[in-house]
Amino acid sequence: MIYLDNAATSRYKPFRVKRAVLKEINRSANPGRSSHDESIRAGIIVENCREEIKKRFFDGNVIFTKNCTEALNLGIFGTLPSRQVITSVYDHNSVLRPLKKLADDGKISLKIIDFADEKSLLNALKTPTSLVVFTAMSNVTGKTYDVNSIAKTIRLKSDAKILVDMAQAAGHAKTDLSYVDMCAFAGHKALHGVQGSGFLLARKNVSLSARIFGGTGTSSLNISHPNTIPDGMEAGTLNTPAIAGLREGIKWTYDNFDRLKKKIDLMTDAFFDELKAMDKVTLYAANNGVILFNIKNVSPDAVADFLNSKYKIAVRSGLHCSPLAHKALGTSPYGAVRISLGACNGEKDVIKTVNAIYDAVTTLF
Repeated sequence: MIYLDNAATSRYKPFRVKRAVLKEINRSANPGRSSHDESIRAGIIVENCREEIKKRFFDGNVIFTKNCTEALNLGIFGTLPSRQVITSVYDHNSVLRPLKKLADDGKISLKIIDFADEKSLLNALKTPTSLVVFTAMSNVTGKTYDVNSIAKTIRLKSDAKILVDMAQAAGHAKTDLSYVDMCAFAGHKALHGVQGSGFLLARKNVSLSARIFGGTGTSSLNISHPNTIPDGMEAGTLNTPAIAGLREGIKWTYDNFDRLKKKIDLMTDAFFDELKAMDKVTLYAANNGVILFNIKNVSPDAVADFLNSKYKIAVRSGLHCSPLAHKALGTSPYGAVRISLGACNGEKDVIKTVNAIYDAVTTLF
């Protein structure tokens, strides 16, 4: 199979990630919940991953979650927003749906804008705002946003908290997070960890309210849940194998960042050149390993099914959990075909896929 759905989950997992995960599966102890050696050792594994995250991004509080969606929910609901909240049309449903819930419940007013238009952001900030949430990289187009510039603008005009969705950007782009309050990450995408890993990274001055209640290993005499960070935000048993693998994935990704980026950018450019020249193909975007296209008068689902069934090429069709992005692109309600490249891909994959798409054009049109 040629796997081209890395924006959903990266297929390639470095050996060091697999080794770390298997080692923890075979040892299995709750981190920091007991005084025996295995529990202490597992606790050290978790804390070592926290330190690796702070080293690579910024020094703050690391709260482990099962994915980026949970991290975003904690960042959104946990800050108890009121007044206006601003987000963008290119954000994922992991942002849009929690905010819509708050708006429907009358807790906030929701403003959705295009962050590429600075005037719309400035106009939106004229209304008192408690939270701004936006993606650093679109999962639909692969386009990156100038997080530093956007955050500076917000800082000048508002006291709103700033939460950035780093699910797609982490591992693909070096993002300046100097003015950001919180960032949500997926471990299983371009950080090359396994599914079941994610985290929220928050500045030490950010207060959060717990969203999940239960055992924390601390304050056990009190049946009221502690609101301390990170333990009060991590109720229940942590996924130590995934966290062990996440640390190794982050280290491998950033140790090899320049090589990986150059490789993915070259493949992205090759897809752009080939699909742009292809009759009956509409190319919407080709950025940072994400290529979005349609074949005229053919549903994206039919294209994806054709590539899978005839050529064993895995792509993703549809709306990619970002309905407003597709509306802005003019691809709603059916969406488009997304190719997303990763460390597992090479030049031969590009050549074979381009030929397969040409066959799809001649067969399906």
